[in-house]
Amino acid sequence: MGPQHGHVIRFIRANGGALSYRELDAGGIPRSAVSAAVAAGVIERVRRGWFATTDAPRDVVRAARVGGAVTAASAARLDGIWLLGDPLLHVRVPSSTGRLRNPDASNEPLDRLQHRVCVHYRSAPAVLGARDALPIALAEMLACAEPTAAIVAMDSAVSLGALTIGDLAGVRALTLPSRRHLVDRVQPGSASGIETIVRLFLRTRGIRHRIQVLIPRVGHVDLLIGDRLVIEVDGEGFHTGPEFEADRRRDFELVMRGYLVLRLSYRMVLSEWDAVSSGILELVRRGEHRWGQRTVEHPPATVPLRRLDRLAFA
Repeated sequence: MGPQHGHVIRFIRANGGALSYRELDAGGIPRSAVSAAVAAGVIERVRRGWFATTDAPRDVVRAARVGGAVTAASAARLDGIWLLGDPLLHVRVPSSTGRLRNPDASNEPLDRLQHRVCVHYRSAPAVLGARDALPIALAEMLACAEPTAAIVAMDSAVSLGALTIGDLAGVRALTLPSRRHLVDRVQPGSASGIETIVRLFLRTRGIRHRIQVLIPRVGHVDLLIGDRLVIEVDGEGFHTGPEFEADRRRDFELVMRGYLVLRLSYRMVLSEWDAVSSGILELVRRGEHRWGQRTVEHPPATVPLRRLDRLAFA
């Protein structure tokens, strides 16, 4: 690979993985250099006038074939954002765009239903390259996704450090006025998307709660309702290993001290939420989240846990 090819590859890769002649021209990349890179097999022509590096993310290439930039949930996924399921490819194109193409065969017209593509017609901010920046992608997600899914994504972006709380002002400015209030519901600290789902439910029902509460000798718990109702949320595939054992010891310590612990699995939140949420409401209705005459916080357990094979039984 000659140095001229390296320059072309680096420029396309630094700008999302796929670019049109328009962006390449603006970046000072000669078309002769682009043609040479295609001939050398180090970049590929994905649509007339569009080019991608051979290691570009698949959905970036597919969006380029359609004729725009990957956006909304499809772009957020590329940044490692926690998402609820969304099987569509989201592509943002300028409002005046026509002749959209099949994401997997650029010589065929786009059939949105058959090809499972959601087209976002929006010219501002300008569509540059084939991958929207995260703030634009989240604003587009707010336009088409269910509110919970969009808030989960924004919570995840902040928790992962992909966005700061200050960056959310930019997301809000890009969002349709009717959806801007959803940005205000983002709360940093949620460790996972399913934790956000539980938090949003509690907030919607007016149940006062705190997240990531530090309890001495136990550590941070995911959610604390009232005085003593602890909700811990396990991620997908969380079944065995040291972390599993450590959390069971935490649960033991909490119960010994008078707390009521609900440990929710990934499946319980996503597949059995009606029953689980009804149970949480019933516990709150019964006042189980408050210290009472029969439920008071006890001092930390003073007897250390020992291995079963070291215990003597009379």
